[in-house]
Amino acid sequence: MAEALIPPVWILAGPEIGLKEAFVADIIGKARKLGGDEPEVHRIYAGDTLPLEAISLLQNSSLFSSWVIVEFRNAEQLSQKADIEALASYCGAPAENTVLLLETDGYSVPKAIEKTVPPSCRKTFFELFENELAGWVRRELSGAELTLDEEALESLLELVPHDTAALKAACLILSASFPSGTKLSAPDVEAAILRSKPEDAFTLFDRIAQGDLAVSLEVLDSVLDSRRGDANQIIAALVWSFRRLQRIGEALARGERFEDVCLREQARSKTIQRQIRAALQRYSPADCRRIIVALSETEGAIRGPLGSVFDRQLLHLLITSIITEKGQGLAAAGWSEQGIYPHLVL
Repeated sequence: MAEALIPPVWILAGPEIGLKEAFVADIIGKARKLGGDEPEVHRIYAGDTLPLEAISLLQNSSLFSSWVIVEFRNAEQLSQKADIEALASYCGAPAENTVLLLETDGYSVPKAIEKTVPPSCRKTFFELFENELAGWVRRELSGAELTLDEEALESLLELVPHDTAALKAACLILSASFPSGTKLSAPDVEAAILRSKPEDAFTLFDRIAQGDLAVSLEVLDSVLDSRRGDANQIIAALVWSFRRLQRIGEALARGERFEDVCLREQARSKTIQRQIRAALQRYSPADCRRIIVALSETEGAIRGPLGSVFDRQLLHLLITSIITEKGQGLAAAGWSEQGIYPHLVL
């Protein structure tokens, strides 16, 4: 039967976005070929859309398409028992000529759902190994007759996430920025990539390092609105950035050379090093330790009963505290005691 040619439910896990997107595109292509028309595709997110709405889309066949495909992203965020049971029940008896793709950047979805999906329909997309990245990038650029020296390659891999979707996009940017036959240097790569790079949690750290509160809050809102990071991902990225800054500051205080420390911390590009120098001028290791406590405290507040409702406001308070008081009020006093924001009581 035609429906057996495409299993109706898949779990697609793992951080390798590019390969995952290619797999989804292949599923859509198969449905198009089987149905003879364009399948109806819905992309929805846990937290924004209830599983019952996804199930309704699948159970109510389309008037205009032979196949209905639903990508249900961030499936790992499902936590309500009723939601999990509803999806598990559907996965056990899916509608015909439909495909439900349960997607997560992590490695699992709720066990009750996972049990209903055959092992052959659970795929994990792992990031490329370090020794595979260089060859992949060079092959991708060879089509545009572009080459990279070693320093340029290091800069590219430092500036771009190590999934094939992000790397492919970066290679397209480089192909559009330079004529065929160009051998790219590190400054070439950095200028092209940074010029086109959207704001994310790491560019937010750069804005914080510059001490510009208004711009930092704008970047924060942009990241949240564009789904390039939720509150917990933003905090995790800032913790990582401030921990690295703390280590570098402590190493310099011990008399180590800046260039040697940056090499050890995998901060080889000149652009990243300039950002680190700017951050070091504003934040000492003691400041970093205090800010990391403030970040942890904010994460705890966001995970609390009101955090999911007020996560944006809590992050605004956090960024304001980091830039204006270097995290001192939040970290030293706590959310529920007198501090830099004594009116905030959870």
